This record gives sequence, structure tokens and C-alpha cells, in this order.
Amino acid sequence: MEALTANYPWVKKKVAYWVWLHSVARFIATFCRLKVYGRENIPATGSVLLVANHRSYLDPPLVAFAVKKRPVFFMAKAELFETPLLSTLIKHWGNAFPVKRGKVDLKALKTALEVLGKGELVCIFPEGQRAPAGKFLRPKWGAGMVALKAKVPVVPCLIEGSEKVIGKEKLFSGLPDVTIKFGKPFRIDLEDKKENYQKAADILMERIKELKA
Repeated sequence: MEALTANYPWVKKKVAYWVWLHSVARFIATFCRLKVYGRENIPATGSVLLVANHRSYLDPPLVAFAVKKRPVFFMAKAELFETPLLSTLIKHWGNAFPVKRGKVDLKALKTALEVLGKGELVCIFPEGQRAPAGKFLRPKWGAGMVALKAKVPVVPCLIEGSEKVIGKEKLFSGLPDVTIKFGKPFRIDLEDKKENYQKAADILMERIKELKA
């Protein structure tokens, strides 16, 4: 864990995160007229894997503000870490660590497992990229792998409306009115082996979709 905290000191020091949460994230949530349902389903302590659909660059701060009661750690695309200033901000303020898109990034998955091992809450977007407005993409099996290896409670999260602000297709396609719903914690009853990782990822996405009902 020392190697992890050397690269990501936010695992130990969270003051910058709380400043970011109650300034930048609060502003974004207010602008988006964020409504939150099911926050009581998030365990107040202990390791938690939060899985959410993804439609906007604003999803991480919106999720963080929706959770509110504890820090959230995120995977973010590696390209965001190529600029020194931005890299510093999202690592030390936004609690993010890089993941390389388009392939299985074992280092990122290991980091997620290490942070979960410290009793923290990690948010993963199983789709691996932003989906078109109103759509869901098939999840990547890496999310299922984390869920099976971590063996921690999983909380599904449905985000709706964030694509109206900064979506995959366009900016500001309508008045922002974002809703985030958290489902009840669950565990996936599958053996931790490679042939089950995609099955587990599919279960994660189904639990997210069920929150639309």
C-alpha cells in the first residue's frame, strides 16, 4: 500500500477533496438542479464498490456530491493525466486514478482493489466510456473482475439528465435537471474466475438499469 499512497497521497489526506466537494462539485450540482434518491443505501463506513452508468464528463463530481457523506475514489481516462496541472487537480482534489481505455488496464484494476482494501468507496463506470443520451453500453469485463475479486458490497447508481449539459453528442442540449438514484447494496454470487467476469459485469449493468423502474 505504501507504493500506492506515494503516488496517490489522497488515500491518506482528504482535505483537498472536501474543499473540492463543497466548492466545485456543489456548484455543478446546483447548476444541474441535482436530485438525489436512495443515499441511505450507501454504507457509511467500510469498503464499497459503486457502479454507475456514464453519459457526461460531469458524472464524477455529480456522483461525489450525491454521495456526500464519504469520499469517493474514481477511475478516470489516462489522457486527463497527461497535463501536469490537470493531473494534480484530479488526483489530489478529485480522488481520481488513471485507467487506459480500449484495453484491460490491470494496473488501474489493481489500484481500485487496493483502495477498496483500505475500506474506501470506489466508483467505477462499467461501460468504460460515455454512452449516447438515453442509452446504455455493454459493460467491460474489468468491472466484473473488480466486483468478484473485491468481495465487497456493490451499490448500483443510475444517472439521468447529465448528458443535457455535457453529453457525448453536444453541449447544452436542454435545461439541466439531473437525477441520481442509488440502489440497495448487493453481492454477486459467482466464483472469481475469468469466464465469470463478463457475466458479473452484465449483472452490474442490469442492476443499474433496474433503477429506471
